Amino acid sequence: MERLENLAARLIAMAVSLVGDAGPVRKAMACSEYDFEAYCAGGKVPNQQEFERLVELIVREQGNLIAANRALLAEIREKPKHVPGG
Repeated sequence: MERLENLAARLIAMAVSLVGDAGPVRKAMACSEYDFEAYCAGGKVPNQQEFERLVELIVREQGNLIAANRALLAEIREKPKHVPGG
């Protein structure tokens, strides 16, 4: 089974990828810069509240991404289709 330190580091990396920057992730977790760096390095486990905030951020950002993709698909579907030679 994966160690909690490694899981937290992977989840933080996922959140940073979704948000685009580490700053908002650290802010959402409401942890110190020192602790955040330790979490990213896999040397320390976030406390329960920080971990929950991290998961909430990931869920929210994935929801935003899904909504944006649905809007884009709807826009693509609404465009008239070009028929070659027609």
